[in-house]
Amino acid sequence: MPSSRFDLVGCGPRRPAAGFTTIAMLSIARPMPGTPAPWRPAGLSPPPVWDGAEGHGIYQDAIQARTICAIATFACRQTVPQSRSARGRTAEDDAREDDVGVQLTPKGPDRSLDPTAPYRRLLRLLADNAPMSSFDRLAEEIASGPGAAAGPDLLADIAVAARLRDTAEQKRKREGELTALYETARDLAGLRDTDQVLRAIVQRAKQLAGSDIAYLSAADDEHGDFYVRATEGVISRDFATIRVPRNIGVCGSVAKSRSPFQSSNYPADTQFDHDRGIDRATAGEGIVSILGVPLALETQVIGVLFVGDRYARSYTPHEIAVLSSLATFAALAIENARLLEEAQRALRMARQANAALQAKAEDVEEAAVAHEQLTELIARGGSLEDLTRRVSNLLRGEACMLDDRRRLTCGQLPVQLSDEDIAKAIRDSAVLGRSVPLQGSDGTVTRVAAVMGGSARLGALLLTRPKELSGSEIRTLERSALVSGIVLMSLERVAQATYRTVADLVAALLRGATDPFSPECARQLPSGVSLSWPITLLLVDAGEVPATRISSALRSALSARDTILAEFNGDVVIVTSAGNPSGLADRVCEVLDEAFHARFSIVISAPIPALEGVPVAYHALRRACGLMGTLGQQGRIVFEKTLSIYAMLFERKGEDAIEQFVMSAVGPIIAHDRRRKSRLAATLLAFMDNGHSLQKAAAAMGIHVNTMRQRLESIGEIAPNWNEAGRTLDIHLALRLHAIGRGA
Repeated sequence: MPSSRFDLVGCGPRRPAAGFTTIAMLSIARPMPGTPAPWRPAGLSPPPVWDGAEGHGIYQDAIQARTICAIATFACRQTVPQSRSARGRTAEDDAREDDVGVQLTPKGPDRSLDPTAPYRRLLRLLADNAPMSSFDRLAEEIASGPGAAAGPDLLADIAVAARLRDTAEQKRKREGELTALYETARDLAGLRDTDQVLRAIVQRAKQLAGSDIAYLSAADDEHGDFYVRATEGVISRDFATIRVPRNIGVCGSVAKSRSPFQSSNYPADTQFDHDRGIDRATAGEGIVSILGVPLALETQVIGVLFVGDRYARSYTPHEIAVLSSLATFAALAIENARLLEEAQRALRMARQANAALQAKAEDVEEAAVAHEQLTELIARGGSLEDLTRRVSNLLRGEACMLDDRRRLTCGQLPVQLSDEDIAKAIRDSAVLGRSVPLQGSDGTVTRVAAVMGGSARLGALLLTRPKELSGSEIRTLERSALVSGIVLMSLERVAQATYRTVADLVAALLRGATDPFSPECARQLPSGVSLSWPITLLLVDAGEVPATRISSALRSALSARDTILAEFNGDVVIVTSAGNPSGLADRVCEVLDEAFHARFSIVISAPIPALEGVPVAYHALRRACGLMGTLGQQGRIVFEKTLSIYAMLFERKGEDAIEQFVMSAVGPIIAHDRRRKSRLAATLLAFMDNGHSLQKAAAAMGIHVNTMRQRLESIGEIAPNWNEAGRTLDIHLALRLHAIGRGA
């Protein structure tokens, strides 16, 4: 029998395979155990619960009933005439069924119900994934149509088809959820950028929940709150910048309970505390319903995954479970990112430590080389010039050495630095015990390291180069300064030994015991020194300063071949055969003023032709220094011969003896000068110094002779007996002492 003549269970001659496919789909449609049928037509008894063997039997009965119905339909169709006219149908009717839909009542002369039409329409609904309302309308048409008598069986088949459609929909949805979770897991396994992974999770959460917006808030342990890290569907920019404290809003509730939390009316919900700023941000987005699930990591909530809608709705347990799975992946992503960052940080630290160790090893090697070279320099007795050259080569710069008075010893002093800056840097280096940098006006850098010998500052080592020194180079410079101190102290010890020899020779000379310039003793003088008679003595009154410090300051300044010096009886005695002792005294004053910022009294003797006159001259210098101290004239340079007679007269007198003598002789004249601010005492002294000559005295004073005569007349009125022969010497001595006391 040709298949084109018959339809098989709703399948016409044009689609014979569709009927068998329908029977197969209906045969395998089996609900999950323990779940009721999701759909049933109105008026039918409640569906059975598919559970265990009983459910399986009911299911098999339904399959058998549908099979019998299909066979019966097939048998009935065999007895029907095969022509369209016999069936009351035309070609237009078949075409209309294919294009428009299956009609339950044929349009031909035979108005009886076509039993295949509902099944064909049911197949069309399943193929189009029609909504459940379409199945309801089909059931209503069958219940109210001409074939209502066969309705219960057909309605049961429609219920099975509806369950098939619902099951397929659930499977498609579940497939989408599993796909989203799989892709999220794949993103995590691929170690993609964390922010990209979180954005993908938020997008999938919005899609799976069917929500308007979704976002993820991450915990900020430093600030103790949550901040928005990824968003999807957010309109306003301000929403992505909100920060939520741990005790505020849905975020705080989720963090506190460590479980999902939802609200169908967020603005009016009183289950949690609100914040005005956060409420304004959510109102700007129009959020009404919201669901938050925790990103839990062991016992800690490190974030919250949110979905929100702009209308009132609730979220099913299945949606909450899916979002919880995504939240777990998000927590893993954040934790993996943290662990990766820690690993990278540890790797960076390891690399840095390795680089530091390598640099340290190189520094140690360079320092060892520098130490070896400096040690070799000391061992062979190198000089300061050798040391500065070695430092310049080691540190690739220009080194120079200064003494304790900042005078250049060797090398070249940087001209771009002022003396005040260098002096301050040396003081700072001595206090800190480290070198001090100075920036030059031309961009160069100068390192200043004080050279110390115990607690005494012996000088400074300076190094100048275009760029700053590294740590190891700074230590090399400071070690070089230490070596410089050792060299200077060695030189000082040599100088001290030489100085002790000189001190012994000077002491023997001042006592008149030995002629140090004789051929026998001349070999004990320092190398390059040669003195001969006559000599001149200069006595420096040390005052409160130790004589050792004065002699130390003067030794390097007075290194001429015709001069030696030494300490003797607490004073410093300079022995010279130079032709200009006054110039030498001026130089001594400059050196001492620079070293101690104070002026010292210096008394110069007359030339001494032989050894016998040295002790007498030395005692005369001592008396002159004592007289200057009595007169309060410290810090002056004088020749002993100008004070010798006064020093001898008042050598053993008390400190007030000179004052009493002066006031008894010319007291009224001095009192008149102080009262009238006149110069009668100076006028009378000039008159006596010039042999009582008016013209010479007037010239010496720079006044007219008549003025000179008038002043002498005024002096006669104050002291009538000033020109008596017995008092002239006393008055002259008193005026001279008064002038010396005034520094005239």
